[in-house]
Amino acid sequence: MKLEGEYTFEAPRQVVWEALLDPETVANTIPGCDELIETSPNRFEGPIRVGVGPVQGRFEGSFTVSDLNPPESYHLQIAGKGPGGFLEGEGDIRLTESGESTVMHYAVDAQVGGPIAAVGQRLLESAARVVVRQGLERLDKLIQERKQSS
Repeated sequence: MKLEGEYTFEAPRQVVWEALLDPETVANTIPGCDELIETSPNRFEGPIRVGVGPVQGRFEGSFTVSDLNPPESYHLQIAGKGPGGFLEGEGDIRLTESGESTVMHYAVDAQVGGPIAAVGQRLLESAARVVVRQGLERLDKLIQERKQSS
């Protein structure tokens, strides 16, 4: 499954970059995630509650960022496993300036297996796009709050 797109934040690139690497901010943007812990430099882990169609469950998830090029880009690896199956993927995040705004370009290729994959590719892709959209909207809200408090 490939997820690609872009999202515009009304914030400077440095502010968006810092938010993307802050475990507390990221945890608050992932639907079903309550906490992420940095287990080693640039590696974060935490439980995530997932529900796609009839498959519900708790997954142990992790993500690692590498090839950091502040404040422009990084490579992302994600993994999750639980009774409902597994998720593995990787992709790239790139931030470009557009006036006083920042455009985040993302491209992630993910593989899903186990019972969660049995719900059907179309339902899975649709659910993934909803989760990405919700996460980006939450991130945008947190970035706006961060801007106002600084």
